Amino acid sequence: MAETKAPVSLTSGRRNFRRRYVVGILVLLASLITAFVAKNGADAPSVQDYYGSLESRLGYWLLLGNTRHCGLYEKGQISPFPISTAQRAMEEKLYSRLGLEPGSKVLDAGAGSGYVAMYMARKGLNVQAIDITPHHLADARKVVTKNGLEDKVSIDYADYHDLSAFPDGSFDGIYTMETFVHADDPVKVLSNFYRLLKPGGVIVLHEADFSYNSQVLQDILRLSHCQNTLEEGGYEELVANAGFKDYSLEDLTDEVLPMWRLFGVVGYVPYQLFKLLGIHYRFTNVMAGVETWLHWGEGRYISVRAVKP
Repeated sequence: MAETKAPVSLTSGRRNFRRRYVVGILVLLASLITAFVAKNGADAPSVQDYYGSLESRLGYWLLLGNTRHCGLYEKGQISPFPISTAQRAMEEKLYSRLGLEPGSKVLDAGAGSGYVAMYMARKGLNVQAIDITPHHLADARKVVTKNGLEDKVSIDYADYHDLSAFPDGSFDGIYTMETFVHADDPVKVLSNFYRLLKPGGVIVLHEADFSYNSQVLQDILRLSHCQNTLEEGGYEELVANAGFKDYSLEDLTDEVLPMWRLFGVVGYVPYQLFKLLGIHYRFTNVMAGVETWLHWGEGRYISVRAVKP
């Protein structure tokens, strides 16, 4: 019987991941040294500090190809590969939740390296992308230009806590892809979003909440600048208080499990070593990946949607 070969895309995805992983192992010692210098595990880093750390920059490149959000999988799927295909599926989920017509103008509030903004542009939306991290902005401008989408995606420095540069009713939709959890003042941010939306405008927030609190969770949230992550049920009240209507929530926790299982498996041995040495707090992403996997079910990945009346 002829040997059955894995699909090219799956094989390629695994090969690319293995290549990045080998390179990552080679620089692990450098990362260890840098971690001692850069972080003491006791501070509350800024968003820029968190994303600018060597561990974060290496980890996002190594595991996610420099894209900074989860992938969406079929329920029950085991393999996380190809990761890029799952990430595009998550972007499609966000796009479908927005439900906007081609030509609509949207705000990408925390655009990272610009991959979500590019997906929305390819679907026909006009995107104003903002971020506060310098290397994110540089990456986003580079990939948007490389893909010839400058006419559909504008990229600017802006903090979603202060969006006074944009007039009232500027957008048909506003979305966050795992960035609202970084808000220092979630109430203020939602108030800004409400002001910037036209009547009938839509917000979609792909974020996390949690049902079980613990010291480990609070340490992870502090070290990744997510101190104001909401408890389960908190988004409905927050969104209603901001004036939005037609609230809906989709629980996507089961559909992101393959990626978090990968984080947990890949990081488990290094994490146990770091714990033995008492330095695990210096490796926020390794800690978050392993602990989230070990305590799966104590938090959720959710898609929140609401409309400005």
